[in-house]
Amino acid sequence: MMGFFNFVTFKLGMDNSSHGATSRIIRAARETIVDRTRASSSFNEDWRLHGPNQDISDGLRAVHVWGILGLHDIRQRYRRSFLGPFWFTLSTLIMVSVLGGIYSTLLQQDISNYVAFLAVGLVVWQYISSVANEGCIAFTTVDYLIKQVRLPLTVHVVREVWRNFLILLHSLPIVILLLIGFGKTPSWTLLLAPLGLAALFLNGLWLGVVLGILCTRFRDIPPIVANLVQIAFFVTPVMWAPHFIGDRSWIAMYNPLYHMIEVVRAPILGQNMQVQSWLWVGAILVAGFATAQLLMKRYRFRVPYWL
Repeated sequence: MMGFFNFVTFKLGMDNSSHGATSRIIRAARETIVDRTRASSSFNEDWRLHGPNQDISDGLRAVHVWGILGLHDIRQRYRRSFLGPFWFTLSTLIMVSVLGGIYSTLLQQDISNYVAFLAVGLVVWQYISSVANEGCIAFTTVDYLIKQVRLPLTVHVVREVWRNFLILLHSLPIVILLLIGFGKTPSWTLLLAPLGLAALFLNGLWLGVVLGILCTRFRDIPPIVANLVQIAFFVTPVMWAPHFIGDRSWIAMYNPLYHMIEVVRAPILGQNMQVQSWLWVGAILVAGFATAQLLMKRYRFRVPYWL
């Protein structure tokens, strides 16, 4: 494991002009891993000697790898920035304020209710679209690691999903502030929001694995996915509610992306949870991981040759 982090240190040092900052980050990561390794008697280095059947499970268990790398990505992106990752929060607040004022008028909605509705929808959609687009290049952007360091391929996917999930968590507090600002009291249903967030995180994992493998083999898929994500934004109730379109509300009811947003949005806004949305999300989760496991089992060892 130390060899892996020595290699990462070398590569990051080549890509970064500030060797001192990179060295401090990697040194802290290495010390954290060593401490956790010594403290856990059940830790076993054999997790790296995985097979295709265990790649997803072993990758998920390697929290000490993808957790630190995901944090490192965010730190590097906002290194020497005054606000750091809170730029996510500020940019989301500005976008929600502008769009909320415009679309509440166009759609003839009460701004006190619409802004919070829009905020949750945009924040969750940013996560979904980022996971989909970055999942397409989850393996191609770290080809040097995959070719030279034996790690579960899932580690690289979870790193990307974890990074975007942290961004999601940075932006969600805006919704609570907006609710309080407009005189709304958060309901007890807010306690159910972590269940929806967990479902989002897990669905991001299988989506990243599936897209990562397919896009590594077929390089024309990423632009197709990017275009589909843009189209899906307009047919998904992000900025509009299903009842806005009357008899055509079935467009939302049969849209799986709507249900992924709804399991987070409904609890935060104090609305009753729809059993239909949870059934959709649960079915997608099971089918998605089954597909990811099948692809990983058949093509795990071919990915390095496709890079």
